[in-house]
Amino acid sequence: MKTNIFSKSRIVFFGLMALSLSLSVHAQNPSVMPQSEHQYNDDIHTFIIKRLRQNVQQTEKQMNKQIQQMLINLPNAEKLYDETFVRVTADVREDTTEDGIPEINYVYNISYNCHHFEGTEDDYPSGAYLWNTSNSCRAICNITKSMIENDLSDIFAAGRKATITINSTTDAAEITHLPYNGEYGDFRYMPAIFNDENVRISVDQKEGITTNAQLAYLRAQSAHHYLSENISNLKRMENEYLYTTQCFDMKGPHYRRSSLQIVVHGAFDETAKNMEAALLNDEYVDFNIPSIEENSNSKTYALIIADEEYTAPLPNCDYASNDGDVLHQYFVHTLGIPTRHVKVLHNAGRQEIYDEGIHWLKDIIKAQSGDVHIIIYYAGHGIGDEKFKPYLMPSGIDVSKIRAFRSKTGTLPSGIDLKGGDAEKILNQCISIDTLAGWFKKDVVLSYTFIIDASFDGIQRSGKEFFNIQKESKRYRAPRLRNDVVVFMAADGDKTAYSFIDQHHGFFTYYILKELKYTRGEITFKDLFDNVMKNQAYESSLQGKLQEPSMIIGGELGEDWGNRTFINN
Repeated sequence: MKTNIFSKSRIVFFGLMALSLSLSVHAQNPSVMPQSEHQYNDDIHTFIIKRLRQNVQQTEKQMNKQIQQMLINLPNAEKLYDETFVRVTADVREDTTEDGIPEINYVYNISYNCHHFEGTEDDYPSGAYLWNTSNSCRAICNITKSMIENDLSDIFAAGRKATITINSTTDAAEITHLPYNGEYGDFRYMPAIFNDENVRISVDQKEGITTNAQLAYLRAQSAHHYLSENISNLKRMENEYLYTTQCFDMKGPHYRRSSLQIVVHGAFDETAKNMEAALLNDEYVDFNIPSIEENSNSKTYALIIADEEYTAPLPNCDYASNDGDVLHQYFVHTLGIPTRHVKVLHNAGRQEIYDEGIHWLKDIIKAQSGDVHIIIYYAGHGIGDEKFKPYLMPSGIDVSKIRAFRSKTGTLPSGIDLKGGDAEKILNQCISIDTLAGWFKKDVVLSYTFIIDASFDGIQRSGKEFFNIQKESKRYRAPRLRNDVVVFMAADGDKTAYSFIDQHHGFFTYYILKELKYTRGEITFKDLFDNVMKNQAYESSLQGKLQEPSMIIGGELGEDWGNRTFINN
Protein backbone atom coordinates (compact mmCIF):
# COMPACT_ATOMS: atom_id res chain seq x y z
CA MET A 1 0.00 0.00 0.00
CA LYS A 2 1.42 3.38 -0.99
CA THR A 3 1.62 6.00 1.73
CA ASN A 4 3.05 9.44 2.34
CA ILE A 5 6.76 8.98 3.00
CA PHE A 6 6.75 11.75 5.57
CA SER A 7 3.82 10.53 7.65
CA LYS A 8 3.96 8.36 10.78
CA SER A 9 7.39 8.31 12.42
CA ARG A 10 8.71 11.45 10.70
CA ILE A 11 5.84 13.79 11.41
CA VAL A 12 7.27 14.93 14.75
CA PHE A 13 10.62 15.75 13.17
CA PHE A 14 9.00 17.72 10.39
CA GLY A 15 6.89 19.60 12.91
CA LEU A 16 10.01 20.79 14.71
CA MET A 17 11.71 21.45 11.43
CA ALA A 18 8.78 23.50 10.15
CA LEU A 19 8.86 25.63 13.29
CA SER A 20 12.61 26.22 12.94
CA LEU A 21 12.31 27.10 9.28
CA SER A 22 9.41 29.47 9.80
CA LEU A 23 11.24 31.26 12.62
CA SER A 24 14.39 31.46 10.46
CA VAL A 25 12.49 32.91 7.52
CA HIS A 26 10.68 35.40 9.75
CA ALA A 27 13.98 36.52 11.26
CA GLN A 28 15.55 37.13 7.85
CA ASN A 29 12.41 38.57 6.25
CA PRO A 30 10.25 40.22 8.93
CA SER A 31 7.53 41.02 6.42
CA VAL A 32 6.96 37.30 5.77
CA MET A 33 4.52 35.71 8.20
CA PRO A 34 5.42 32.14 9.31
CA GLN A 35 3.49 29.42 7.53
CA SER A 36 1.52 26.81 9.42
CA GLU A 37 3.31 23.65 10.48
CA HIS A 38 1.01 21.57 8.27
CA GLN A 39 1.77 23.74 5.25
CA TYR A 40 5.52 23.42 5.82
CA ASN A 41 5.21 19.64 6.11
CA ASP A 42 3.51 19.52 2.72
CA ASP A 43 5.93 21.99 1.14
CA ILE A 44 9.01 20.15 2.39
CA HIS A 45 7.67 16.80 1.27
CA THR A 46 6.84 18.16 -2.17
CA PHE A 47 10.22 19.84 -2.53
CA ILE A 48 12.24 16.75 -1.60
CA ILE A 49 10.36 14.45 -3.98
CA LYS A 50 10.55 17.05 -6.76
CA ARG A 51 14.30 17.47 -6.27
CA LEU A 52 14.90 13.70 -6.24
CA ARG A 53 12.82 13.35 -9.39
CA GLN A 54 14.80 16.15 -11.08
CA ASN A 55 18.01 14.30 -10.30
CA VAL A 56 16.65 11.05 -11.73
CA GLN A 57 15.42 12.80 -14.87
CA GLN A 58 18.83 14.42 -15.32
CA THR A 59 20.50 11.02 -15.19
CA GLU A 60 17.85 9.57 -17.51
CA LYS A 61 18.70 12.14 -20.18
CA GLN A 62 22.40 11.34 -19.88
CA MET A 63 21.79 7.59 -20.09
CA ASN A 64 19.63 7.82 -23.21
CA LYS A 65 22.23 9.99 -24.90
CA GLN A 66 24.89 7.39 -24.07
CA ILE A 67 22.62 4.62 -25.33
CA GLN A 68 22.46 6.28 -28.75
CA GLN A 69 26.24 6.10 -28.96
CA MET A 70 26.41 2.55 -27.57
CA LEU A 71 24.04 1.35 -30.29
CA ILE A 72 26.16 3.05 -32.96
CA ASN A 73 29.20 1.27 -31.54
CA LEU A 74 27.66 -2.21 -31.71
CA PRO A 75 29.52 -4.78 -33.87
CA ASN A 76 27.86 -5.36 -37.24
CA ALA A 77 26.59 -8.78 -36.15
CA GLU A 78 24.70 -7.17 -33.27
CA LYS A 79 23.39 -4.07 -35.06
CA LEU A 80 19.80 -3.11 -34.45
CA TYR A 81 17.48 -2.30 -37.33
CA ASP A 82 17.70 1.37 -38.37
CA GLU A 83 14.15 2.23 -37.27
CA THR A 84 14.39 0.69 -33.82
CA PHE A 85 15.50 2.09 -30.52
CA VAL A 86 16.24 1.15 -26.94
CA ARG A 87 15.07 3.58 -24.26
CA VAL A 88 15.55 3.90 -20.51
CA THR A 89 12.96 5.60 -18.31
CA ALA A 90 13.49 6.20 -14.60
CA ASP A 91 11.45 7.58 -11.73
CA VAL A 92 11.16 8.05 -7.98
CA ARG A 93 8.45 6.04 -6.24
CA GLU A 94 7.17 6.44 -2.70
CA ASP A 95 6.12 3.18 -1.11
CA THR A 96 6.20 1.16 2.11
CA THR A 97 7.96 -2.07 3.06
CA GLU A 98 6.04 -5.17 4.10
CA ASP A 99 6.52 -3.96 7.68
CA GLY A 100 4.84 -0.63 6.87
CA ILE A 101 8.04 1.42 6.91
CA PRO A 102 8.10 4.30 4.38
CA GLU A 103 10.74 4.08 1.65
CA ILE A 104 11.71 6.09 -1.42
CA ASN A 105 12.54 3.80 -4.31
CA TYR A 106 14.32 4.14 -7.62
CA VAL A 107 12.54 2.65 -10.64
CA TYR A 108 14.53 1.73 -13.77
CA ASN A 109 12.81 0.57 -16.98
CA ILE A 110 14.47 -0.42 -20.25
CA SER A 111 12.64 -1.51 -23.37
CA TYR A 112 13.00 -1.89 -27.10
CA ASN A 113 10.67 -0.70 -29.84
CA CYS A 114 10.48 -0.74 -33.60
CA HIS A 115 8.65 1.60 -35.99
CA HIS A 116 8.80 -0.82 -38.91
CA PHE A 117 8.45 -4.57 -38.52
CA GLU A 118 8.87 -6.14 -41.92
CA GLY A 119 12.09 -8.07 -42.33
CA THR A 120 13.54 -7.19 -38.91
CA GLU A 121 15.85 -9.62 -37.17
CA ASP A 122 16.31 -7.88 -33.84
CA ASP A 123 13.90 -10.06 -31.88
CA TYR A 124 14.14 -13.69 -30.83
CA PRO A 125 14.13 -16.18 -33.71
CA SER A 126 11.08 -18.42 -33.60
CA GLY A 127 11.48 -20.99 -30.83
CA ALA A 128 14.72 -19.47 -29.41
CA TYR A 129 15.05 -18.53 -25.74
CA LEU A 130 18.72 -17.60 -25.14
CA TRP A 131 19.21 -13.87 -24.46
CA ASN A 132 22.07 -13.58 -26.98
CA THR A 133 19.97 -14.94 -29.88
CA SER A 134 18.03 -11.66 -29.85
CA ASN A 135 19.83 -8.46 -30.84
CA SER A 136 17.32 -6.40 -28.87
CA CYS A 137 17.59 -8.49 -25.68
CA ARG A 138 21.38 -8.49 -25.99
CA ALA A 139 21.35 -4.70 -26.26
CA ILE A 140 19.02 -4.36 -23.26
CA CYS A 141 21.22 -6.64 -21.13
CA ASN A 142 24.52 -5.02 -22.10
CA ILE A 143 23.18 -1.48 -21.71
CA THR A 144 21.73 -2.32 -18.29
CA LYS A 145 25.11 -3.68 -17.19
CA SER A 146 26.87 -0.50 -18.33
CA MET A 147 24.32 1.82 -16.71
CA ILE A 148 24.26 0.01 -13.35
CA GLU A 149 28.03 -0.33 -13.06
CA ASN A 150 28.71 3.28 -14.08
CA ASP A 151 25.95 5.91 -14.06
CA LEU A 152 23.84 4.19 -11.37
CA SER A 153 26.53 2.66 -9.16
CA ASP A 154 25.58 4.87 -6.20
CA ILE A 155 21.96 3.70 -6.43
CA PHE A 156 22.76 0.01 -6.95
CA ALA A 157 24.85 -0.06 -3.78
CA ALA A 158 25.94 -3.10 -1.79
CA GLY A 159 23.38 -4.32 0.72
CA ARG A 160 20.34 -2.74 -0.91
CA LYS A 161 17.31 -4.74 -1.98
CA ALA A 162 16.02 -4.82 -5.55
CA THR A 163 12.93 -6.26 -7.20
CA ILE A 164 13.77 -7.22 -10.78
CA THR A 165 10.83 -7.88 -13.09
CA ILE A 166 11.65 -9.44 -16.46
CA ASN A 167 8.96 -9.23 -19.12
CA SER A 168 9.18 -11.72 -22.00
CA THR A 169 6.75 -12.55 -24.78
CA THR A 170 6.09 -15.06 -27.55
CA ASP A 171 4.05 -14.91 -30.71
CA ALA A 172 1.18 -17.26 -31.59
CA ALA A 173 3.33 -19.82 -33.41
CA GLU A 174 2.14 -23.28 -32.36
CA ILE A 175 4.62 -25.34 -30.33
CA THR A 176 4.64 -29.10 -30.36
CA HIS A 177 8.07 -29.77 -28.97
CA LEU A 178 11.27 -27.71 -28.68
CA PRO A 179 14.45 -28.94 -27.00
CA TYR A 180 15.55 -27.39 -23.71
CA ASN A 181 19.23 -27.94 -23.04
CA GLY A 182 19.02 -27.26 -19.31
CA GLU A 183 21.26 -24.17 -19.28
CA TYR A 184 19.41 -22.81 -16.23
CA GLY A 185 18.43 -26.05 -14.51
CA ASP A 186 15.05 -27.70 -14.22
CA PHE A 187 12.02 -25.78 -12.95
CA ARG A 188 9.14 -27.29 -10.98
CA TYR A 189 5.99 -25.28 -10.34
CA MET A 190 7.74 -21.94 -10.36
CA PRO A 191 5.53 -18.84 -9.85
CA ALA A 192 5.08 -16.47 -12.78
CA ILE A 193 2.46 -14.30 -14.45
CA PHE A 194 1.32 -15.51 -17.86
CA ASN A 195 -1.25 -13.52 -19.85
CA ASP A 196 -2.09 -11.52 -16.70
CA GLU A 197 -2.79 -14.61 -14.60
CA ASN A 198 -0.76 -16.13 -11.76
CA VAL A 199 0.54 -19.52 -12.90
CA ARG A 200 3.08 -22.17 -11.99
CA ILE A 201 5.63 -23.11 -14.64
CA SER A 202 7.48 -26.41 -14.95
CA VAL A 203 10.09 -27.19 -17.60
CA ASP A 204 12.96 -29.68 -17.74
CA GLN A 205 15.39 -31.20 -20.22
CA LYS A 206 13.54 -34.47 -20.48
CA GLU A 207 10.17 -33.07 -21.48
CA GLY A 208 11.50 -30.00 -23.32
CA ILE A 209 9.32 -27.03 -24.29
CA THR A 210 5.74 -27.80 -25.25
CA THR A 211 3.91 -24.50 -24.54
CA ASN A 212 4.36 -20.82 -25.21
CA ALA A 213 4.18 -20.21 -21.47
CA GLN A 214 7.32 -22.31 -20.99
CA LEU A 215 9.11 -20.62 -23.89
CA ALA A 216 8.38 -17.12 -22.58
CA TYR A 217 9.44 -18.18 -19.09
CA LEU A 218 12.79 -19.49 -20.36
CA ARG A 219 13.41 -16.22 -22.18
CA ALA A 220 12.93 -14.43 -18.87
CA GLN A 221 15.19 -16.94 -17.10
CA SER A 222 17.89 -16.41 -19.70
CA ALA A 223 17.87 -12.64 -19.07
CA HIS A 224 17.89 -13.39 -15.31
CA HIS A 225 20.97 -15.55 -15.75
CA TYR A 226 22.81 -12.77 -17.63
CA LEU A 227 21.96 -10.11 -15.05
CA SER A 228 22.90 -12.20 -12.02
CA GLU A 229 26.14 -13.52 -13.52
CA ASN A 230 27.49 -10.43 -15.25
CA ILE A 231 26.51 -7.32 -13.28
CA SER A 232 28.87 -6.91 -10.34
CA ASN A 233 26.64 -4.51 -8.39
CA LEU A 234 23.73 -6.98 -8.38
CA LYS A 235 25.95 -9.67 -6.89
CA ARG A 236 26.36 -7.47 -3.80
CA MET A 237 22.64 -6.80 -3.41
CA GLU A 238 19.64 -8.77 -2.18
CA ASN A 239 17.52 -9.41 -5.28
CA GLU A 240 14.05 -10.80 -5.89
CA TYR A 241 13.26 -11.82 -9.48
CA LEU A 242 9.73 -11.75 -10.87
CA TYR A 243 8.62 -12.98 -14.31
CA THR A 244 5.82 -11.47 -16.38
CA THR A 245 5.17 -13.40 -19.58
CA GLN A 246 2.70 -13.16 -22.42
CA CYS A 247 1.66 -14.96 -25.60
CA PHE A 248 0.22 -12.73 -28.30
CA ASP A 249 -2.52 -13.99 -30.61
CA MET A 250 -0.56 -12.86 -33.69
CA LYS A 251 2.56 -14.20 -35.37
CA GLY A 252 5.73 -12.25 -36.12
CA PRO A 253 9.19 -11.44 -34.72
CA HIS A 254 7.97 -8.23 -33.07
CA TYR A 255 5.86 -10.34 -30.70
CA ARG A 256 9.00 -12.10 -29.38
CA ARG A 257 10.66 -9.60 -27.03
CA SER A 258 11.97 -8.91 -23.55
CA SER A 259 12.01 -5.80 -21.38
CA LEU A 260 13.11 -5.09 -17.84
CA GLN A 261 12.12 -3.19 -14.72
CA ILE A 262 14.27 -2.86 -11.60
CA VAL A 263 13.04 -1.26 -8.37
CA VAL A 264 15.80 -0.44 -5.87
CA HIS A 265 14.14 -0.21 -2.47
CA GLY A 266 15.06 2.67 -0.18
CA ALA A 267 17.50 4.04 -2.76
CA PHE A 268 16.86 7.63 -1.67
CA ASP A 269 16.10 7.23 2.05
CA GLU A 270 19.50 8.48 3.17
CA THR A 271 19.50 11.24 0.57
CA ALA A 272 16.12 12.45 1.83
CA LYS A 273 17.47 12.63 5.39
CA ASN A 274 20.41 14.73 4.24
CA MET A 275 18.06 17.01 2.34
CA GLU A 276 15.98 17.46 5.48
CA ALA A 277 19.07 18.66 7.31
CA ALA A 278 19.96 21.04 4.47
CA LEU A 279 16.43 22.42 4.44
CA LEU A 280 16.68 23.01 8.18
CA ASN A 281 19.73 25.18 7.45
CA ASP A 282 17.87 26.87 4.57
CA GLU A 283 20.56 25.89 2.06
CA TYR A 284 18.28 25.38 -0.95
CA VAL A 285 17.65 28.43 -3.10
CA ASP A 286 14.81 26.59 -4.88
CA PHE A 287 12.80 26.40 -1.63
CA ASN A 288 10.99 29.18 0.23
CA ILE A 289 11.65 31.85 -2.40
CA PRO A 290 10.91 35.30 -0.90
CA SER A 291 8.42 37.69 -2.46
CA ILE A 292 8.06 41.46 -2.60
CA GLU A 293 5.21 43.56 -3.92
CA GLU A 294 3.96 42.12 -7.21
CA ASN A 295 4.84 44.12 -10.35
CA SER A 296 6.76 46.69 -8.32
CA ASN A 297 9.78 46.58 -10.67
CA SER A 298 7.84 47.58 -13.76
CA LYS A 299 10.66 49.19 -15.76
CA THR A 300 12.77 46.02 -15.84
CA TYR A 301 12.63 43.45 -18.67
CA ALA A 302 14.56 40.17 -18.65
CA LEU A 303 15.47 37.51 -21.20
CA ILE A 304 16.50 34.13 -19.78
CA ILE A 305 18.26 31.67 -22.11
CA ALA A 306 18.63 28.19 -20.59
CA ASP A 307 20.33 25.84 -23.05
CA GLU A 308 20.69 22.42 -21.44
CA GLU A 309 20.00 19.94 -24.24
CA TYR A 310 22.36 19.64 -27.19
CA THR A 311 22.22 17.46 -30.26
CA ALA A 312 24.33 14.29 -30.06
CA PRO A 313 27.22 13.79 -29.95
CA LEU A 314 27.52 17.06 -27.98
CA PRO A 315 26.89 16.48 -24.26
CA ASN A 316 24.12 18.26 -22.38
CA CYS A 317 24.89 21.18 -20.06
CA ASP A 318 23.97 19.97 -16.57
CA TYR A 319 21.23 21.89 -14.72
CA ALA A 320 21.03 24.80 -17.16
CA SER A 321 17.27 24.35 -17.43
CA ASN A 322 16.82 24.46 -13.65
CA ASP A 323 19.04 27.56 -13.52
CA GLY A 324 16.69 29.36 -15.88
CA ASP A 325 13.46 28.18 -14.27
CA VAL A 326 14.45 29.14 -10.72
CA LEU A 327 15.95 32.47 -11.79
CA HIS A 328 12.63 33.19 -13.49
CA GLN A 329 10.88 32.73 -10.13
CA TYR A 330 13.32 35.09 -8.41
CA PHE A 331 12.89 37.73 -11.11
CA VAL A 332 9.12 37.68 -10.71
CA HIS A 333 8.69 37.04 -6.99
CA THR A 334 11.83 38.43 -5.35
CA LEU A 335 12.65 41.30 -7.71
CA GLY A 336 9.02 42.16 -8.50
CA ILE A 337 9.45 42.09 -12.29
CA PRO A 338 6.02 41.65 -13.94
CA THR A 339 5.53 38.13 -15.33
CA ARG A 340 4.97 39.44 -18.85
CA HIS A 341 8.30 41.29 -18.65
CA VAL A 342 10.27 38.03 -18.39
CA LYS A 343 10.78 35.66 -21.30
CA VAL A 344 12.41 32.22 -20.89
CA LEU A 345 13.89 30.36 -23.86
CA HIS A 346 14.77 26.72 -23.29
CA ASN A 347 17.19 24.90 -25.62
CA ALA A 348 17.16 27.76 -28.11
CA GLY A 349 19.33 27.95 -31.20
CA ARG A 350 21.11 31.08 -32.44
CA GLN A 351 18.29 32.20 -34.72
CA GLU A 352 15.62 31.57 -32.11
CA ILE A 353 17.58 33.58 -29.53
CA TYR A 354 17.59 36.53 -31.89
CA ASP A 355 14.06 36.20 -33.30
CA GLU A 356 12.24 35.30 -30.07
CA GLY A 357 14.47 37.04 -27.51
CA ILE A 358 16.61 39.91 -28.81
CA HIS A 359 13.98 41.17 -31.24
CA TRP A 360 11.41 41.08 -28.41
CA LEU A 361 13.64 43.26 -26.22
CA LYS A 362 14.41 45.70 -29.05
CA ASP A 363 10.70 46.18 -29.72
CA ILE A 364 10.12 46.89 -26.02
CA ILE A 365 12.99 49.40 -25.94
CA LYS A 366 11.50 51.21 -28.93
CA ALA A 367 7.96 51.15 -27.51
CA GLN A 368 9.16 52.49 -24.14
CA SER A 369 11.54 55.07 -25.67
CA GLY A 370 14.46 53.50 -23.82
CA ASP A 371 12.96 54.05 -20.35
CA VAL A 372 13.76 50.46 -19.35
CA HIS A 373 16.33 48.30 -17.58
CA ILE A 374 17.41 45.22 -19.56
CA ILE A 375 18.73 41.95 -18.08
CA ILE A 376 19.95 39.06 -20.22
CA TYR A 377 20.88 35.75 -18.58
CA TYR A 378 22.51 32.76 -20.28
CA ALA A 379 23.22 29.26 -18.97
CA GLY A 380 24.68 26.69 -21.34
CA HIS A 381 27.89 25.69 -23.09
CA GLY A 382 30.46 28.24 -24.22
CA ILE A 383 33.63 28.26 -26.29
CA GLY A 384 36.56 30.64 -26.73
CA ASP A 385 37.91 31.49 -30.19
CA GLU A 386 41.58 31.58 -31.22
CA LYS A 387 42.04 34.86 -29.28
CA PHE A 388 40.06 33.70 -26.23
CA LYS A 389 37.02 35.79 -27.22
CA PRO A 390 34.07 34.13 -25.40
CA TYR A 391 31.16 32.77 -27.43
CA LEU A 392 27.83 31.42 -26.20
CA MET A 393 27.09 28.02 -27.74
CA PRO A 394 23.32 27.73 -28.32
CA SER A 395 21.44 24.45 -28.56
CA GLY A 396 21.05 22.92 -31.99
CA ILE A 397 24.73 23.23 -32.93
CA ASP A 398 25.35 21.07 -36.01
CA VAL A 399 28.71 19.31 -35.88
CA SER A 400 28.00 16.89 -38.75
CA LYS A 401 30.35 18.80 -41.09
CA ILE A 402 33.18 19.14 -38.59
CA ARG A 403 35.94 16.85 -39.86
CA ALA A 404 37.65 16.53 -36.48
CA PHE A 405 34.44 15.12 -34.97
CA ARG A 406 34.06 12.33 -37.50
CA SER A 407 34.62 9.01 -35.82
CA LYS A 408 33.69 5.38 -36.44
CA THR A 409 32.40 5.21 -32.90
CA GLY A 410 30.06 8.19 -33.32
CA THR A 411 31.23 9.65 -30.01
CA LEU A 412 32.52 13.18 -29.46
CA PRO A 413 36.32 13.15 -29.31
CA SER A 414 37.34 14.83 -26.07
CA GLY A 415 40.14 17.30 -25.50
CA ILE A 416 40.67 18.15 -29.17
CA ASP A 417 41.55 21.58 -30.59
CA LEU A 418 39.64 22.76 -33.65
CA LYS A 419 41.28 25.07 -36.16
CA GLY A 420 40.74 26.57 -39.59
CA GLY A 421 37.48 25.69 -41.29
CA ASP A 422 36.30 23.45 -38.46
CA ALA A 423 36.60 26.27 -35.95
CA GLU A 424 34.87 28.69 -38.29
CA LYS A 425 31.91 26.32 -38.80
CA ILE A 426 31.37 26.11 -35.05
CA LEU A 427 31.78 29.83 -34.33
CA ASN A 428 29.37 30.81 -37.11
CA GLN A 429 26.65 29.02 -35.14
CA CYS A 430 27.59 30.66 -31.82
CA ILE A 431 27.14 34.15 -30.36
CA SER A 432 30.10 36.14 -29.07
CA ILE A 433 29.41 38.25 -26.00
CA ASP A 434 30.41 41.40 -27.87
CA THR A 435 27.94 40.45 -30.64
CA LEU A 436 25.26 40.02 -27.98
CA ALA A 437 25.99 43.55 -26.73
CA GLY A 438 26.38 44.84 -30.29
CA TRP A 439 22.81 43.86 -31.15
CA PHE A 440 21.77 46.78 -28.93
CA LYS A 441 24.41 49.29 -30.04
CA LYS A 442 21.83 51.82 -31.26
CA ASP A 443 19.42 51.23 -28.39
CA VAL A 444 19.88 53.60 -25.45
CA VAL A 445 18.28 52.37 -22.20
CA LEU A 446 18.57 53.02 -18.46
CA SER A 447 20.87 50.01 -17.94
CA TYR A 448 22.08 46.77 -19.52
CA THR A 449 23.08 43.79 -17.36
CA PHE A 450 24.28 40.42 -18.66
CA ILE A 451 24.69 37.35 -16.46
CA ILE A 452 26.67 34.54 -18.12
CA ASP A 453 27.00 31.08 -16.52
CA ALA A 454 29.16 29.19 -19.00
CA SER A 455 32.65 27.78 -19.50
CA PHE A 456 34.82 29.02 -22.35
CA ASP A 457 37.97 26.96 -21.74
CA GLY A 458 37.05 23.63 -23.32
CA ILE A 459 35.84 22.03 -20.07
CA GLN A 460 32.20 21.17 -19.38
CA ARG A 461 30.31 22.09 -16.22
CA SER A 462 30.74 18.47 -15.14
CA GLY A 463 34.53 18.88 -15.25
CA LYS A 464 34.86 16.54 -18.25
CA GLU A 465 36.76 17.62 -21.34
CA PHE A 466 34.69 19.22 -24.09
CA PHE A 467 36.58 20.58 -27.08
CA ASN A 468 38.47 23.76 -27.75
CA ILE A 469 39.60 26.07 -30.53
CA GLN A 470 43.33 26.27 -31.10
CA LYS A 471 44.68 29.50 -29.62
CA GLU A 472 46.88 32.08 -31.32
CA SER A 473 47.34 34.16 -28.16
CA LYS A 474 49.08 32.87 -25.06
CA ARG A 475 46.99 34.68 -22.47
CA TYR A 476 43.39 35.61 -21.90
CA ARG A 477 42.32 39.25 -22.03
CA ALA A 478 38.82 40.27 -21.02
CA PRO A 479 36.83 41.56 -24.01
CA ARG A 480 35.98 45.23 -24.32
CA LEU A 481 32.28 45.94 -24.61
CA ARG A 482 30.08 48.97 -25.05
CA ASN A 483 30.41 51.57 -22.31
CA ASP A 484 27.09 51.08 -20.53
CA VAL A 485 27.06 47.26 -20.02
CA VAL A 486 27.78 45.31 -16.83
CA VAL A 487 28.55 41.62 -17.38
CA PHE A 488 28.61 39.13 -14.51
CA MET A 489 30.56 36.03 -15.63
CA ALA A 490 30.82 32.67 -13.89
CA ALA A 491 34.59 32.59 -14.54
CA ASP A 492 37.25 34.18 -16.73
CA GLY A 493 37.40 33.02 -20.33
CA ASP A 494 40.34 30.69 -19.63
CA LYS A 495 38.80 29.15 -16.49
CA THR A 496 36.09 26.54 -15.92
CA ALA A 497 32.55 27.23 -14.69
CA TYR A 498 31.33 24.12 -12.87
CA SER A 499 27.99 22.77 -11.71
CA PHE A 500 27.05 22.51 -8.03
CA ILE A 501 25.67 18.99 -8.19
CA ASP A 502 24.03 18.88 -4.76
CA GLN A 503 22.11 22.06 -5.54
CA HIS A 504 21.19 21.28 -9.19
CA HIS A 505 22.61 24.60 -10.39
CA GLY A 506 25.71 26.10 -11.87
CA PHE A 507 27.93 27.27 -8.99
CA PHE A 508 27.67 30.86 -10.16
CA THR A 509 23.90 30.88 -10.56
CA TYR A 510 23.42 29.21 -7.18
CA TYR A 511 25.37 31.88 -5.31
CA ILE A 512 23.63 34.72 -7.15
CA LEU A 513 20.27 33.20 -6.20
CA LYS A 514 21.45 32.71 -2.63
CA GLU A 515 22.31 36.41 -2.30
CA LEU A 516 18.99 37.43 -3.82
CA LYS A 517 17.21 35.12 -1.39
CA TYR A 518 18.89 36.37 1.77
CA THR A 519 18.71 40.05 0.80
CA ARG A 520 15.31 39.89 -0.94
CA GLY A 521 17.02 41.53 -3.90
CA GLU A 522 18.04 44.61 -1.91
CA ILE A 523 21.74 44.41 -2.75
CA THR A 524 24.09 46.50 -4.88
CA PHE A 525 26.01 44.99 -7.76
CA LYS A 526 29.30 45.46 -5.91
CA ASP A 527 28.08 43.72 -2.75
CA LEU A 528 26.51 40.97 -4.86
CA PHE A 529 29.73 40.33 -6.75
CA ASP A 530 31.92 40.48 -3.63
CA ASN A 531 29.69 38.03 -1.73
CA VAL A 532 29.41 35.63 -4.67
CA MET A 533 33.19 35.79 -5.14
CA LYS A 534 33.83 34.93 -1.51
CA ASN A 535 31.23 32.19 -1.06
CA GLN A 536 31.57 30.56 -4.48
CA ALA A 537 35.36 30.39 -4.25
CA TYR A 538 35.19 28.86 -0.78
CA GLU A 539 32.62 26.13 -1.56
CA SER A 540 34.05 25.25 -4.98
CA SER A 541 37.56 24.94 -3.50
CA LEU A 542 36.23 22.52 -0.87
CA GLN A 543 34.92 20.39 -3.74
CA GLY A 544 38.29 20.46 -5.48
CA LYS A 545 37.23 22.69 -8.37
CA LEU A 546 38.05 26.29 -7.51
CA GLN A 547 35.91 28.74 -9.44
CA GLU A 548 36.09 32.52 -9.17
CA PRO A 549 33.59 34.79 -10.93
CA SER A 550 34.65 37.78 -13.01
CA MET A 551 33.14 40.99 -14.32
CA ILE A 552 33.31 43.10 -17.46
CA ILE A 553 32.39 46.74 -16.81
CA GLY A 554 31.61 49.33 -19.45
CA GLY A 555 34.25 52.04 -19.60
CA GLU A 556 31.90 54.97 -19.00
CA LEU A 557 30.44 53.50 -15.82
CA GLY A 558 33.51 53.86 -13.64
CA GLU A 559 32.72 53.13 -10.01
CA ASP A 560 29.03 53.79 -10.59
CA TRP A 561 28.47 50.20 -11.66
CA GLY A 562 28.77 49.07 -8.06
CA ASN A 563 25.76 51.12 -6.98
CA ARG A 564 23.42 49.51 -9.47
CA THR A 565 20.71 47.13 -8.21
CA PHE A 566 18.24 44.73 -9.81
CA ILE A 567 15.30 46.46 -8.15
CA ASN A 568 14.54 49.71 -9.97
CA ASN A 569 11.32 51.34 -8.83
